[in-house]
Amino acid sequence: MAHRLITAGRLLAALLLISCAAQAQDGPPACDRACLRQMLDTYMTAVFKHDPTAAGLSADHYATQDTAVIQNGHGFWKNISGYGPAVGRYYDPVNETAAVLGLLKQDGKDTIMSVRIRVADHKVSEAEWITGELGMGAQGDADPQGLVKYPPSTELLPKEKRSSRFLMIALANNYFQANKDHDGSWLPNDPGCVRVENGVGPRPPAPGSAPSPMANGCLSGFAGMDKMTTDNALRRFTVVDEEAGMILGTSVYVRYAGTNRRDNLVSEYFLIRDGKIHRIWSAMHFLPLGAPVITGWEQRHGIWR
Repeated sequence: MAHRLITAGRLLAALLLISCAAQAQDGPPACDRACLRQMLDTYMTAVFKHDPTAAGLSADHYATQDTAVIQNGHGFWKNISGYGPAVGRYYDPVNETAAVLGLLKQDGKDTIMSVRIRVADHKVSEAEWITGELGMGAQGDADPQGLVKYPPSTELLPKEKRSSRFLMIALANNYFQANKDHDGSWLPNDPGCVRVENGVGPRPPAPGSAPSPMANGCLSGFAGMDKMTTDNALRRFTVVDEEAGMILGTSVYVRYAGTNRRDNLVSEYFLIRDGKIHRIWSAMHFLPLGAPVITGWEQRHGIWR
């Protein structure tokens, strides 16, 4: 039962990872929900125009794309031109962060992406991009149109359906722990919970083939991970949107040595409703075989495996 409980120390560590400390009293006003919406819109518009000077970046701005550090004007600044047909936006005034999950136009094609920004002194100090475009092994390639069928949530929850930040972080962290322990049976989730990974959601199996691991809810298939995943490393919980019930958790799924499976960096968006996991969307980027277990944020945030 020990693995089924989050210890006070683990919860404290999770809370520290989202940097919930308030801004200094003599500093500029914190960036509230309306401010974050404006900052995110300004930043994304600048990206679409390929113009970092219009993004409101801080002098110490730090950005990554799929673990690689990106200098202004490179990487996503060159080939992202607009939104696709399925996009969700989330705001965390406590942490002064915001995120986009959905389809973005990359080289003119709809591509699944997760984008997180952090605001400091009304400047964008951080940007983290994760692209869900690489293959998923036995489950097939990423499916951008699947995200149109199962779009990210865009509605705010009624107040009586919302959960505390503490519980939202606990449930997201417990999901990663359950995956590591290969047992999701104990984790509170809605009976109709759906998991959508790189646009791939539940679907009936082809004739003569085994059912998809996602065919029976968002916590199914964990037992089969005992021969695949040995750890969910470098966990961070960077955006907690209590009004929308959405929390963004980032981790690296570490595969057992010798399985010939690639580790994958994930942005997992959990919809928490009535104190349960209601739905999960993931943008997954598969790392090269033998690549180090990193997210690109270890030195920035002091996080080590």
